[in-house]
Amino acid sequence: MSGLGNFALLLALFLSGYAVVIDLLGSLRRDPGLIKSARNATVAYMTCLSVAMIALWVLLIKSDFSVIYVAEHTSRALPFQYKISALWAGSAGSLLLWLWLQTVFLVMVYCKSEFKHRSFSANARMVANLVSVFFLIILNSDKNPFELSAVAPVDGAGLNPLLQHPAMVLHPPILFVGYAGFLITFAWAFGRLKMADEDNALPLLKQAQRWAMFSWLFLTVGIVLGAWWAYEELGWGGYWAWDPVENSSLMPWLTATALLHCFRMYNRRSSIATWTILLSILTFSLCVFGRFLTKYGLVSSVHAFPNPGLGILHVVLLIHVWVIAGVLLLRNYIRKKKDTPNARIPSHRFVILNNWLFLLLALVIFVGTLFPFLSKVVIKIIESLSSQTGPHRAPITLAPEFFTKITAPGGLFLLLLIGLCPHLVRRGFNKSWRIILGVIAVAAVVTVWLFTCSLDSARPSDISEAIGWWGQWLLSGSPAIPCFILSGFVLVNLMSDFVGYKVKKSSRNLRWYGARIVHLGVAVMFIGIAGSGGYAMDKTAALRVGEKTNIAEYELTFDDLKIEQGRNFTAVAADISVHKGEELIAQLKPAKAFYGASKKNVSEIDIRRTLAGDLYLALTEVDNSQKLINLHIMIKPLINWIWIGSFVMVLGTLAVLLSSFKRKAITAKNN
Repeated sequence: MSGLGNFALLLALFLSGYAVVIDLLGSLRRDPGLIKSARNATVAYMTCLSVAMIALWVLLIKSDFSVIYVAEHTSRALPFQYKISALWAGSAGSLLLWLWLQTVFLVMVYCKSEFKHRSFSANARMVANLVSVFFLIILNSDKNPFELSAVAPVDGAGLNPLLQHPAMVLHPPILFVGYAGFLITFAWAFGRLKMADEDNALPLLKQAQRWAMFSWLFLTVGIVLGAWWAYEELGWGGYWAWDPVENSSLMPWLTATALLHCFRMYNRRSSIATWTILLSILTFSLCVFGRFLTKYGLVSSVHAFPNPGLGILHVVLLIHVWVIAGVLLLRNYIRKKKDTPNARIPSHRFVILNNWLFLLLALVIFVGTLFPFLSKVVIKIIESLSSQTGPHRAPITLAPEFFTKITAPGGLFLLLLIGLCPHLVRRGFNKSWRIILGVIAVAAVVTVWLFTCSLDSARPSDISEAIGWWGQWLLSGSPAIPCFILSGFVLVNLMSDFVGYKVKKSSRNLRWYGARIVHLGVAVMFIGIAGSGGYAMDKTAALRVGEKTNIAEYELTFDDLKIEQGRNFTAVAADISVHKGEELIAQLKPAKAFYGASKKNVSEIDIRRTLAGDLYLALTEVDNSQKLINLHIMIKPLINWIWIGSFVMVLGTLAVLLSSFKRKAITAKNN
């Protein structure tokens, strides 16, 4: 089976290279026969990649430890669902999944009737196939998932215990669906740059817009699932640590969000058309860069698989992309007609402001993520120029707090834009200021209520402490305060929009509501971020059986220790009773699990969830003989509003997508 997988990858490399060359010739000669041959080659190498995927899954399920990848990521005792997810647990398997997904999408798109312009189809497919060639070179060289071991071990190392979680079965493939989908908008941008005739390009715009929205949806879900996994599994009580891999998914999400706003305005301003093309190229480039960032080992990350050879290939790909894009953009700019703005549509100004804001946030995160590497380079240059000898200086690393503080103003400004733009675009400032003042007044009331909710599970139990804590809160200038105010402003403003704005009952109506629902979800998510970040509480307690500890209004009692046996782990669980006053409100069982195959201890947390906040317990140390535990206790106010807001954003995006497909069906019926 490993031989079949190797052959499939080699054949896919040959066919993808053939498709690139034939597409180029077909485009230059305008030969329909060559273009059709290249399209068939794309379908053929997609089939080869499907065979490789199936072959690797069979090897993982059968526990064929003669294959190095299988031995490194599975064991005989590993549950079936995690043998399936082991395919994307390592660098080689995840790259194969990403490549297969983008090739499937490529075949789905460029075999459709919407792409009737042969030259456009050939140019766009050629660029997409060129990306596949680079990925296949990597898979057939240093990162071959079918590489055989000299001596097959009796059992494998097993899957990392932290990855044995339902979220990690779904998180990577969903994230890769988003990455792969942006290849379509990336290819569309290159195809558009090669076309001189705007009229032939515009019919393809809606197709690219749907793919951008589809990809953004999956990227959003993937990021949120990753955050939920970190919160549930890592035991430190947070969901976002500004790790390089987390940042590498957030950067394309930011540029893709700007891209979606540009697509709406594409037909109205040629400057917006240029923005759309640039953001399409930048978004996919950041997806590739994210892989290069950690797989090359430029910066340290818990997800990194350093390999300098692979890094060079990624750099070559990115340089080629931006050199070609720069030449085409310059040519497009020279031949482009002068901009003809429509004075009745001022919203393009907000779109451009929105673009710059998202780009600034992405740039700050980009520089902050690369800062350890950049500081290392500067230190080496200084040391090489200096005649003095001494101890080497360590690279400068930026704490997560740096990213939080530097991005918070941008996030708050985005909330302000979400609240202001609908009224200002529709009515202008002179007609909107009374409405805006009224909304701000109501938002102030909502803010007080939200703040009270955030205190419900985090306020101190002693009245005198509470008064002092309120005073500290008022004087602290916490970023949560403006976040609550602006979130309340957005919520009230959007609700007034829903009630007061009349639209026709059509697919456009659904699109209008969907966009507002997405913005509503963003405001709800910001409430969760502000509450859980600004007013969290935590303490550590060493307890013996029968002992108690208190945090806020909760009393926790350590009742007993129990041994639990799983299929591939042994756990020591602590029974914790949680009382609020005299009432027993929860029985929690945080645990410490030992996984034999990987020889790792992992803390298994337990949570009491409410809308007001979570009571989060993590077992850090256990002495079974002494019946002694070390318990980390945290209170996270309003944190579940993050997940609720994310769900609302997904619902809104689905509504917009449904509207788009309804309009497509109506157009097809009329034609």
